[in-house]
Amino acid sequence: MTISVKFTVEEATERLGITSRTLHYYEEIGLLPDVARTEGGHRLYSEETLERLSHILRLKLVLGASLQEIRDILQAEEELETIKASYRGESDMDERDRLLDEAADRLQKIITHIDEKMEKLQAMRLGFDKRLERARRLKQEHRG
Repeated sequence: MTISVKFTVEEATERLGITSRTLHYYEEIGLLPDVARTEGGHRLYSEETLERLSHILRLKLVLGASLQEIRDILQAEEELETIKASYRGESDMDERDRLLDEAADRLQKIITHIDEKMEKLQAMRLGFDKRLERARRLKQEHRG
């Protein structure tokens, strides 16, 4: 028998460094699966749910993804897991090839999205680089 450890809202927010409102909002908009509750109605979060939350926060921080983009990525990841399970259970080589093509298509879409984000960030950085150089040049002109 596996013992499932559950975390309170306070424990979850402290561990993840987010507010309880953020936690509840992610649940409200469907980024989190149904959360267990005590008889008194208090939320209890599983280790799996906290790992999902941590993944969501990384996507938001590292990728700068919007909540809709995060939802799309999570959905693509879930579809990839379904494809993986189907692949493992499939003996027909043509069907396995089709599943691999489907997985590759999903992964390519995620990679393309990340590349587009990186291009936008690079363009933004170049703009700030130009402004920084202009400020330094003006400072030099004032001194000289």
